[in-house]
Amino acid sequence: MSNWRLIGQDNVVAFLARSLERGSLCHAYLFSAPEHSGKTALALKLAQTLNCTGNEPPCGGCEPCRRISAGIHADVQVIGLAVNDDGKSKTEVTIEQIRAINHAASMPPYEGKCRVFIIEEADRMSTGAANALLKTLEEPPPNVVFVLTTSRENLVPETVRSRCVKLKLASAPRTEISRYLEKDLGFSAERAGLLARLSQGRAGWAIIAAADDVVLAERKDNLDRFAEALESGFDFRFELASRLATRFGKSRAEIYRMLDQWLSFCRDLLLVKLDIKDEVVNTDYMSALETLSSRLGTAEARSIIGSLSNTRQYLEQNASPRLALEVLMLGLPLLGGSLKKSG
Repeated sequence: MSNWRLIGQDNVVAFLARSLERGSLCHAYLFSAPEHSGKTALALKLAQTLNCTGNEPPCGGCEPCRRISAGIHADVQVIGLAVNDDGKSKTEVTIEQIRAINHAASMPPYEGKCRVFIIEEADRMSTGAANALLKTLEEPPPNVVFVLTTSRENLVPETVRSRCVKLKLASAPRTEISRYLEKDLGFSAERAGLLARLSQGRAGWAIIAAADDVVLAERKDNLDRFAEALESGFDFRFELASRLATRFGKSRAEIYRMLDQWLSFCRDLLLVKLDIKDEVVNTDYMSALETLSSRLGTAEARSIIGSLSNTRQYLEQNASPRLALEVLMLGLPLLGGSLKKSG
């Protein structure tokens, strides 16, 4: 079990390890957790364990383990949202993708002991894709394991969910994430602590952000953009809504991240208003939060949080991006002046 090395997921790992020891592994699992919580990492560890040739699976050093880590093992496939020829990400997992893995699943393992198919964002499967997968889940081939991952379990068709063992990944404790970043990856205590707070229990996000400065740079740009929107009039806001709507057409995930970061900031604003500063996530923006807190009432802070939550929901329900974002901009309070960006 110690070889799995997944922060904060001891219970789920122990469950899978016991199933392996007893020979009672299921043919299909549904891993549920917020984005970047380690769902795919856990699925790949399971794939390594099933194909490992070392003495203590998953050893990480044998040929199958290394090939799975590198993404080149013939029997382990990760399926997610494809990209169109114009560079835009598709909005669903297609029936063609599922038909391809159904065909592969019907064949015996090519180079390992077990075929493993990891379907990311299973809630994004088209109706045709879900129905095509259902046929295989109902009559699973031997030596095949399906792992579906989702951050929105309720949107995975019930017919598919009912044929999977459902495992909900836990939020990793902040202290464990911080300790890993500091002790294993060598980051300063201050940096590790900030990333652990910002991760909100998503160890995968913290590790990605620690390795790639672009993650925090994007966050800074997004929060600065939010401050600028609060300071500006409607001309700027409508122009911003137009730009964001265009961007949404190319990368929905990017705009969802932005809205989530705005929402996190405004929840922190409410915590500052209520004098619960110990629970603030965006501690590096404490100065801006305190400045904004002095200029907005509690009711206004709650209203912004509601507007942001509604906007994200409207976009997920395929509302007009421009209309949804313009309504959001209309609802933001007009502050004028200047907000200090970060402390």
